[in-house]
Amino acid sequence: MLKYAKLVLVFVLTHPFYGYALETETEELLLRPSRPPVEHIYLEQESINAYFEVTNIEAYKKLIPSIFSVPEKPLCMVRIVDFYKMESGPPYLEGSVQILVKFKRPQSGEEILAWHFLALSVTSEEALWGRITGFPKVLRKLTFERNPNKYTATSFARDGQTPALKLNLEFNKARPTSDEKRFLDFVSPIPFLTIQDGKAFNRGAIAGGKYKIYELQSVAPQIWNIAFGDCTIEYPSVPNNYLSRLGIGKSITGFWYKQKYKFKIQHKKEE
Repeated sequence: MLKYAKLVLVFVLTHPFYGYALETETEELLLRPSRPPVEHIYLEQESINAYFEVTNIEAYKKLIPSIFSVPEKPLCMVRIVDFYKMESGPPYLEGSVQILVKFKRPQSGEEILAWHFLALSVTSEEALWGRITGFPKVLRKLTFERNPNKYTATSFARDGQTPALKLNLEFNKARPTSDEKRFLDFVSPIPFLTIQDGKAFNRGAIAGGKYKIYELQSVAPQIWNIAFGDCTIEYPSVPNNYLSRLGIGKSITGFWYKQKYKFKIQHKKEE
């Protein structure tokens, strides 16, 4: 027990930015969840997905782990998901801040783009078991508000009262613009990677199959509902907030989608 306490102390002293949701919460990531693990099988979800430019490139570079490298175009994605219908595992909400990175596949030497999780907040103790597969999960309060023309999702700080970020999406367009389509074609197939035992694991992508993300509703309306709009984001201007440190700039595009599809998160090592 003493050895574990010393380990926590070392991490806290060497990682001074902690205390807010969607932040460096290293000391929490060392803790074992209090509830036993359960298999998570997802049936339905809603999410807000927003993409932003970054202005503090030096801070961006410092947040990239050594297994990755800096991409040509730094980007930040903020995503709030409501997994409200499950076949196995309790329903929960999830909020993440991710940045674009480059990764060189160890065997082929091929360089690919990937999304790296800076932080990941969840509302379920059971969902915290994702820590063992590299997801930086912490337990936090999140809300997902649905209004006729605007959705707002909020992730709160550790106290459960202070907003760490508030993501707004106003529905004001039927389809994305041509520029937004090009951007979505670029980012949608990019995989999410986590780091486990020094190796990168592919956790899938938002889209990237036969159809473009803005085509999915017309192709499979029984599975997908998608709406586009303008995103704004609010966050405290404090040094331990990732968004503040990155200097979040212009919103590039954003969308909401509802997915009715049974799936489990895959764990595939990048070769």
